[in-house]
Amino acid sequence: MKHMTLSEIADACCGIYCGDPAFLDCEVSSVAIDSRKVVKDTLFVAIKGARVDGHSFIPQVMEAGALCSLSEQDLGDVDYPYIRVSSCTEALKDLAEHYRRSLDIKVVGITGSVGKTSTKEMIASVLSEKYNVLKTEGNFNNEIGLPLTVFNIREEHEVAVLEMGISHFGDMKPLAKIARRMCA
Repeated sequence: MKHMTLSEIADACCGIYCGDPAFLDCEVSSVAIDSRKVVKDTLFVAIKGARVDGHSFIPQVMEAGALCSLSEQDLGDVDYPYIRVSSCTEALKDLAEHYRRSLDIKVVGITGSVGKTSTKEMIASVLSEKYNVLKTEGNFNNEIGLPLTVFNIREEHEVAVLEMGISHFGDMKPLAKIARRMCA
């Protein structure tokens, strides 16, 4: 992932930065929603799941080397930076859309009701003969998986093959906003 500063992240997701202002120019190296995948300078996004709330892992990930966390909760007087947002899921999508706009890379978007993953695999295989290709891993094709895939795009990638799946009417529009590149 190309590095983004905490200041840029707070602006991109309409968040409120909380913490020492000296960290505002620090850059994150990756984005994670799984506390087990946090490495030095990760931005941890505290997603509320059906059984687990990512907010309960914030102290642990900060101790493990995360630079900052996105949180829907006021964490009080803590000794690490965090960005307060109204929805971590929406902030993740907004941040991925912002990050995608900064990239000069061709994208092939795969959608449909049947055969998305097989089609993605075939297209990525063919394109890999000539280009450095990033593709959606597994079926990371929803409102959380697509942003995480976009954050994996590196400078060396020339093409991204992104799978997008929906469950409800209207789900495709936010996914398409993340995948496409609009001039800023």
